[in-house]
Amino acid sequence: MNHDPDDTRLENLLRGLAPAAPSPALSQRVDEELKLDMSWLTTTSRQRHLPRWLVSASWAALGAAAAVAVMSNLPSRADSSAGTLAASTPTVLPVATIREWEDVQDEGIHYTQGRLPEQHLRVIARERQTWIDPRDGAQMTVEYPREQKVILPVSFQ
Repeated sequence: MNHDPDDTRLENLLRGLAPAAPSPALSQRVDEELKLDMSWLTTTSRQRHLPRWLVSASWAALGAAAAVAVMSNLPSRADSSAGTLAASTPTVLPVATIREWEDVQDEGIHYTQGRLPEQHLRVIARERQTWIDPRDGAQMTVEYPREQKVILPVSFQ
């Protein structure tokens, strides 16, 4: 390799350069910014706010649970038509149903005869249902997998 003397001189000049030290004002500003960025870790007095939709959904779930409790204590039509009333409370009351999505698989866009294109999705979920026995407070939970196929219309605009 042939080294040009100008290149060697330039390389030696660049090797001798050192970065200038930061000014005290810059160091202080960087420290203040870092303290502001990290202040959220130390602040524990800040209240956590729930999303607005979660509060509404909680009230709706409470109303649904109350309706189920009232309806489960009413006699059914078959019992009232036969003239017999249930002498005791129901054996178990539903408490909660929770569905958790585990995976959503995109199966692509399908074209069918005479129809618009459709987006096909496969939703794999797990459903957990809980019941309680009002007589002794025993709680039963059943969990089972679910798989649903969802078809959505597609619009290309």
